[in-house]
Amino acid sequence: MKNLFYLAAFILVPLLTFAQQKGRDHQEPKHPNDNIEHFVSDLTATQKTRIDIIARRSRENVEKYRKELDITRDSIRSLTDSPEDRSDILFPLYDREAALQAEISKEYYRAKSSIDAVLTPEQYKTLRSKIKEPLPHDPNRPPLPPPDDKK
Repeated sequence: MKNLFYLAAFILVPLLTFAQQKGRDHQEPKHPNDNIEHFVSDLTATQKTRIDIIARRSRENVEKYRKELDITRDSIRSLTDSPEDRSDILFPLYDREAALQAEISKEYYRAKSSIDAVLTPEQYKTLRSKIKEPLPHDPNRPPLPPPDDKK
């Protein structure tokens, strides 16, 4: 009996630890239009208002799609646990899952295009150049050049 307890602990503890870590690591991706002021600092009040409206509508649409996606994935999980062939029900659900993921991507693009139309050409260039910069935590980021001592 004691060996059974140790065996169960040996198997369950790493699994539970991994599950907890996985839950902490997995965060919903931020909406692509969040923190645009971080990249473009010279937005006018009108631009900020228009961008906020676009981003809010987009977030609402994405949230709606995510709720539908969660329901679809729950249905898929419940059906895949069955020992009999459920492909007649599962395959349309897989198609629905893919369609919802595509709608989320399309919504992000629609919002990006709408926001880009609000920006001036200079602001657009600034935004795109800053977004394409590698992130500080990117392991593939090239090293920074040495500081210029002539200044």
